[in-house]
Order: sequence, then C-alpha cells, then structure tokens
Amino acid sequence: MRAAEGFRRVASSVAGTMLGVVVLAGLEMLWARAAGGAGVPNRGTTFATTLGLLAPLGLVIGLGWGLSLLWLEPEEPPSITLFASRLRRFSVGRQADVAAFTPLLVFCAFIWTTLAAYGARAILGLPVTGQTAGTALAALSLLLGLLCVLAAFALVPPVRRVLATMAERQAFWVDPVVTGGMAAVLVLALFVIGMTSGSVSGEGGIFGIFGIFKRPELDLRAPLELSALLVIGARSQSIRRPPRTLPRLVLGLVTLWCAALPTMLLSKAGASLESFPALAQAVERGSPLARLTLPIYRKVADRDGDGFASAFGGGDCDDTNPAIKPDAEEVIDNGIDEDCSGADLTKKVLDLLAETPKVEAVDASLVPANLNVLLITVDTLRSDLGFSGYKRPVSPNIDALAARGAVFERAYSLASYTGKSIGPTLIGKYGSETNRNWGHFNKFSEQDTFLAERLQNAGVRTLAVHGHRYFDDFGGLERGFAVRDFSAAPSKDAPWDVDTKSAGGPMTDAALELLSREENTKGRFFMWMHYLDPHADYLRHEGIDFGNNPRDLYDGEVAYTDKQIGRVLEAIDKAPWGKRTAVILTSDHGEAFGEHNMYRHGFEVWEPLVNVPLIVAIPGMTPKRVSVRRSLIDLVPTILELMKVPLPKQPEGDSTDFLSGLSLLPDVMLASEPASRDVLVDMPAGPYNDARRALYHGDLKLMVSGESRFDLYDLAADQGETQNLADTDKQRLREMKERYAATKARLREVKVSGKRK
Repeated sequence: MRAAEGFRRVASSVAGTMLGVVVLAGLEMLWARAAGGAGVPNRGTTFATTLGLLAPLGLVIGLGWGLSLLWLEPEEPPSITLFASRLRRFSVGRQADVAAFTPLLVFCAFIWTTLAAYGARAILGLPVTGQTAGTALAALSLLLGLLCVLAAFALVPPVRRVLATMAERQAFWVDPVVTGGMAAVLVLALFVIGMTSGSVSGEGGIFGIFGIFKRPELDLRAPLELSALLVIGARSQSIRRPPRTLPRLVLGLVTLWCAALPTMLLSKAGASLESFPALAQAVERGSPLARLTLPIYRKVADRDGDGFASAFGGGDCDDTNPAIKPDAEEVIDNGIDEDCSGADLTKKVLDLLAETPKVEAVDASLVPANLNVLLITVDTLRSDLGFSGYKRPVSPNIDALAARGAVFERAYSLASYTGKSIGPTLIGKYGSETNRNWGHFNKFSEQDTFLAERLQNAGVRTLAVHGHRYFDDFGGLERGFAVRDFSAAPSKDAPWDVDTKSAGGPMTDAALELLSREENTKGRFFMWMHYLDPHADYLRHEGIDFGNNPRDLYDGEVAYTDKQIGRVLEAIDKAPWGKRTAVILTSDHGEAFGEHNMYRHGFEVWEPLVNVPLIVAIPGMTPKRVSVRRSLIDLVPTILELMKVPLPKQPEGDSTDFLSGLSLLPDVMLASEPASRDVLVDMPAGPYNDARRALYHGDLKLMVSGESRFDLYDLAADQGETQNLADTDKQRLREMKERYAATKARLREVKVSGKRK
C-alpha cells in the first residue's frame, strides 16, 4: 500500500473522531449543566470546556485507532461490507454449512453469556472464598463455552437441511450474511426483552438477568461514548477517497489543524475551569467522559507536586510552593493563606466562631437507673419515613417508636457510605480524626476506642448481631463486644459485594435468642444491631409490593426491615427488663433516587445522602420533636450519659482519647427549646471517593469538595439544593468559609493518603 493512502486513512480517522468529539461534547455539556445547577456558566462556555477536555482524547483515539486499523487491514479500510464479502467468499462451495453455522454461533454466544451470568450470580452467593469463587466461575465459563460450541456443531446438519429447503424458493436463505444478521437482530431483541422484563436484581424470566442493565447507578455513558468514537474512527477510513483535484496539501493542512486544535481547546478549557469553580464541579458530577480526563490534566499541571494544580480548577493558589494547597493546615496569624481559602485564619475569627457550645446539664434523676440500651442502625435508611410525613406505609413500627420518643427531625450522618460513617459514629470522632487505613472499608487502629469498649470496661454486657462480615474481625468494629452473633451473615470468605439474600429475619431471630438468655439480661446490657436489607440490591419480600421501580423495591426493603424491628420492640416490651431499656434508632447514611442525578449513595454529601432518621426513646420520657440540626457525632456521649459511664476528659497534648460530640440528653429530657449549633459532615478521601465535607450553620449549608471548591445553599428557601449561592452571595459565602476554617482548625486531623481506584 502506498504511503499516501495510509496517510489518508489515518488522517480520515483523526478527522472523523474529532467530529465525533464535537457531538459528544454537546451531550456532555447538557449533562454537566443538569448536574451543576445554578452557578454554571452559559452553554457556550460549558460546551467549549467539555470540548477542550475531550479533544486531546479524541486525537489520541483517532491517531491510535487509525494506525491500529491500518496495521490490521493494510489493504482495505475495515467495514461491514468488507467483512460480509469475506464471509461470502469463505462460504463458496459450502454455503449451506456456513449459513447454518453463522447464526448458531451468534445464538451460542448469547446463550453462553446468559448462562454464565446466572452461574456467576449463583457462585458469588455461595459462602466460599473469593479465590474459590473466581476459579469456579472461570471453570464454569469454559465448560459452558465448550458445551455451546459443541451444540452449535451438532445442530449444523439439521439447520443446513432446513435452510437448503428454504433456499429452493429464496436463495438468500443460504447467504451467511443474511442468516447471521437475522440471528443478531433476534438476539438483540431477546436482550431488550430481558432487560425490560427483568428486575434490577436480574430476576424475571429466563432472560431477566439482563435487567441489571436498568440499574440507574450503572452509568454506561462513558463506555458507550468511547465505543461511538471507535466506530466513527473506523467508519471514517471507508469514506471514499477525495477527488484528485483536491490538493493533498489541503488534506495535510486539515490534519495538522486537527492535531493542533486540541491544545488550543484544552488551554481555553483550563482557563474557564479556573474562572468558574462551579463549572469544574458540574463537569465532575455530570460529564461521564470529561470527568475521567480532568484528573489527568490536573496531575500533569501540578508543578509543585503537592497533589493540587492551579490550572483546571484544581484549587492550588500557589503552584510553586508545596506547603500551600487546599488541604494544608492553616497557621494562625502568620499572614499566609496556606489552605487557599482566600484569607489567613486569625485568632480573632477562631475565638469568635469556634467556641464550644454550652450544653445545659441534665438532672441525673431524670434518667432511669440501670438502663439498658438497644442501638439499631439501619443501613441506607432515608429520613423520609412515616413519622416524617412519607405517605407510603413503610414504617409503622418505627413510627410507633417515634411516637414515644424524641425525634430529631434534622439529624445527619458523618458521611454518605458505611465505611466512612459507621466507624467514626461509634468511636465518637469525625472521620478525619480517626486512626484509619486507606481503604473503602476502613480499618481503625487501637488508638481509637469504640463505644462498646468503654461500656464493657464499665461492666456493661455488650452484645452485637450483624449480617455482614465488615463488623466482624476486620476493622475494629468488633472490639468491646462480649457476644457477637453473625449467624445471619455469609461465611467469612464469601464476597462482600454480593447482596442476593435477606439478612433481616435471621438477624432478628438471633437477637431474640440472645435476649432470651438470662446471662445477657440479668445485669445492664448494650446491644447493637445493624440491619442491611435496604442496601442495594433491593430484594422482593413476600406480601410486600409497592411496584417495580428502584424506589418501589427500596420501600419494600424498608417495610420488611420495619417488620423485623417490630418483632424486636415487641419482645422488649414484654420482657421484665423492658421498662428499663432505652432504644435508639438511626442510619449510617441515606440513599438517592435521582436527586442531583445521583442514584445509590457515597461520593457526595447531598441531603438525601446524609440526612438520616434519629429516634431516642427512653422509658418514662415525654415524647418530643427536636427541630434543630444535630449530628451522629453526638451518639457516643449520649449513650455513655444514658448508662452513666464517665466521658473521657478533654484531650491534652497528643492524647487520642477524646470525643468530638456532645450528649443529646438535654435535647431529649429537658422541656426547654434546644439551642442551635453547627453540624459537620466529614467524609475523608478514600480509594473510591474524593474528600467531601458539609458545614451547617442554621439553615446555611456549605459543601466543601476536596478543600478546593465551595458550594453554598440556603436550605430554608431551597430544600432541594438547586440554587448554589456561592457566586451570587459573596458575603454569606465569606462568612461560612470563615466559620468552616475555624471548625476545621479545631479538628484533630489524622492525614491518610493512598491511590485512587
């Protein structure tokens, strides 16, 4: 092949791919604006930014893919026509055989995929090690593939005879392109039917396993966009050669322009991201492909190697000094803005804003003596239950508990997923204050003392009932419990990311069995139960049916869990020690169902993800509702005070034995109106998430992303967090940033870092 023809083919791939990038940038612009809300600049600026972020990727794909295709098919550009003609030439002299085998091969691949998917789900649900499951899955896949191929060969003769008979009337029945195409269309139709009829857990008919593709959190936009660019790049090589009257110089200039354009567009995108912080946030939240390229550009642009760049909205205010960066510790009154917050933190501001809230003391006689405490945490439980106004009857037993206890209407978890929330909650420190590892499922060192350890040291019988092995001998959450029941959990070696069985019923059975033993209840006891069922996958339960969409199925899980909680509460009410048993119910985080274009949880700190239920029911108390905002950071001191166990003293020096929260008993037991105090949601970075924080002061909410971007919302006027005030209300933004700086200065942060996945 001549060099000129090779150059033309590669240049065509580059030009076609770049044209595809322009179209995709338009889509990404729309998605970014939808996710960014108020504060995102106009469509033109957003489009130019997404185009600039994608253009270098388009150039790399166009050039690399063009050269690859040239190497794979040096004589002729690849196309469907080319492959069809090759298949027809291959079938010469044996048309009926090839026409029979081609559709069988297509069906074989589809059946193998279906059976392998069912096999994978079954194997991953077994109580075996991950290595055993992987080996079994690989062996099953090979076996199924072999059986499918053998079946295809065995079926060739009868299918060939049928096709040959049909070809006597219509010759195309022995055309392998036609029969293979028909099979492909039928397979695609079966896939669509299965995806439509199947549930998000893969149930519903023989092809219902493909229903998993309906999962709203399964964002396939990025791989689909990349696939589209590859198709465009390949198809562009098949465009007919330009007329000879078109000088080759023009084609060369067009190619050079395509090569130079990404640099110009990227530079413009970087400038826009620096000028509009909300735009960077919008791209990270809404643009599936552009957000994958953004960290790469920031890493390349990071001149001082401190992990933050000044370019591309990275937030570094001095990219020549590694000591100055968004997550740096601020030195008070030195005239230097170390953390790039916009001003140096002064002692005057710190003293003014960071005073320890004064809490009214509770008369010890108001708290019943020798209290037991049952702590129920429900994974992924949103705050919108019956007692808070939700219309569906999903929580009658929890509602009954709320009717006789204190309901905290605006309670907040410490993070938006379990690994960063439940451990700090039971330690009584903010996530960034804990001595943890760099992991999605955090492990906590013995420098941190869990609630159960403090209670056990005070002579309290400590019991735990769980359905997941994260709470077993893994990360420290098991410390301090005299009795741990994991009979409802899979084996220790089973995969952690498979949710195909309900644990609520077995957990309740185990809890009731433990509470029936005299050795556990003859003295004071503390029991912790963590129900898992509302966490995805959402399973169906007999007699509970709210519908088929994800929120319907989730509500069914909540209703099922509520039923199990009702069994426990009923047993407590009937027990002789029930009148001296307090019950606290809350959640580790919430769940999103389309709010802010999010599904499931983690990653962000929007209200549906961190606003959780909190009920404290103490025997003999007067029911009440608390409207001021409170945090689960207060849970440990509350339980310690309920059980009359001394709290650790305020830390001195490098002591790690401290609590960051305040007891909620004054809010629960006193008739006076509780005073408002600031609330902090603190989710440190991990292998799958960036650092996120939210500071609440009254109805103002400051969301902090990676210490470099700040969003401001007035929840009194904007409960849905749709109007970002960061660019329009500079005065309140400055005041909230000062308050946040003062709050952060009080934290005893433990720096932990590692690689992102």
